[in-house]
Amino acid sequence: MRSTGLLGSWSVLIFFVLAILAACNSQRSPACNDPSVISAIERNVNEIVESELSAGIAEPTLLASARKVFQLHVERLRTISTDDAKKRVTCTGTLVASLNPSAGKEDHQTRLRSLAKNLRVAETVTVDGGQLRTEIHFAAVSAADTHALSVGLTERSPLVHRLPTMARMTSPESGLPMGVMSPNLLELPDLAALATILLDQVYGSPDKDLGCRLVSAGNDLYCMEIAHSSIKNTADGKRLYAVATGRAINSAHVTPGLVEAFVVDDKGGQARLAAKSPRLQMGSWGEAPDNWKLTLLGAKGNWGWTAHEHYQQNGFSVDETVFLGQHDGSIHKLAQVPTDYDDTGNCEDKKCERSMSAFKSSVRIEPVPSNATFYPLLVTVNGRYKAKQINSRTWKLVFDEHKHQYAYPPVWPLVGLY
Repeated sequence: MRSTGLLGSWSVLIFFVLAILAACNSQRSPACNDPSVISAIERNVNEIVESELSAGIAEPTLLASARKVFQLHVERLRTISTDDAKKRVTCTGTLVASLNPSAGKEDHQTRLRSLAKNLRVAETVTVDGGQLRTEIHFAAVSAADTHALSVGLTERSPLVHRLPTMARMTSPESGLPMGVMSPNLLELPDLAALATILLDQVYGSPDKDLGCRLVSAGNDLYCMEIAHSSIKNTADGKRLYAVATGRAINSAHVTPGLVEAFVVDDKGGQARLAAKSPRLQMGSWGEAPDNWKLTLLGAKGNWGWTAHEHYQQNGFSVDETVFLGQHDGSIHKLAQVPTDYDDTGNCEDKKCERSMSAFKSSVRIEPVPSNATFYPLLVTVNGRYKAKQINSRTWKLVFDEHKHQYAYPPVWPLVGLY
């Protein structure tokens, strides 16, 4: 009986202690490492990123792709302050954005470091392999009546607000999908307005911090703008031909610029992207050629572009004409013809100079046969190449349908130049 009474007393005491603990627990602030707090802050960060993504990427396919690039979680949570009266705790922790391996490039670390530097978040973000890490501060508040938990960032996180741009830059699907365009786009009377809409659809709205439309290529980040646009009425209907060029955010002598070309056609009032080029890096000092000219390259209104490019470094000086054109649904670099080449500046004595190259050439399009998909290129070369004299002569470059480019003839004198 006595043991039963003792057991009963202990039961009452334990119940009383548990009641006190429960009452205290109901009054205390949430803890930073509570699972519910961790879950809530991750939801909050994801909601902010989702809002930023939706505001910055209008095209559904790109938006869906950008959502898959990074997975977010928080770790190393620590308490900054607690206010039990308001049931509020202020915490700090590490936000980790892990790059989805299938969404990025092989060299994740180099690519992410470049993006962090170009987007001006490198001071607050560390790159560890395929992960970005930054410190965030947030507050968790438990409602007095319902005990519902609310969590939010207490200050702006540079990574959180730049992550949508980084996701779009890292996504393999970055760029306008084929066939997706605004209806009746080619009916706009203002070519400049049409080009702006094209930029918006291809690259998204201008970045809020840098003030330009961003795109990445290799490990470089570029501000894109239209360098040339023109509408032609062809046998297949009205078409927009446009070339966008990119200026590198951070550049050195060897940093190329960026070129991307587009053809938009109209099918029954529905504009669609009929062809686009890959992102072509060319030029130097972070600048691409901007002197693009629409040129008739072949029969049946086969239009393309030409531009002149110059490059000079370490005693080498090169001028060349670049041809871009549409073939098999894509836009290719069709030819790269040197028009002025001199590498004698890389020598320090006359003996060396005699083994170097210095020549000039001219290139023109020969519109025969009249039904050719791509007309031949006639290239006249005069000068010296690798110590061998080239007497002025004209060579014919014929388009190779399988390689999507012009082929050099078997007796081409500049073998090995490119």
